[in-house]
Amino acid sequence: MARVKIGDTVMWRGCFGSDAPIPARVIGMELSTIPRDKYGKSVESATWEDVEKNLVVFDLDGGHWAYSDQISRA
Repeated sequence: MARVKIGDTVMWRGCFGSDAPIPARVIGMELSTIPRDKYGKSVESATWEDVEKNLVVFDLDGGHWAYSDQISRA
């Protein structure tokens, strides 16, 4: 099963998903059991299935953070 992990580059859409996608590096992430929950358990990686279910909150380089629905594979 494919995973996204800290250090990976992903495509991020700012403004809660309305901006054009740009590359961003993952510097942290939290996994939740509730979709779009802002807080969860700090993890080193997550499955792309969890991302598709909107269960991951990402900390990105440049001081940004994002819900899973703002993230796609680079």
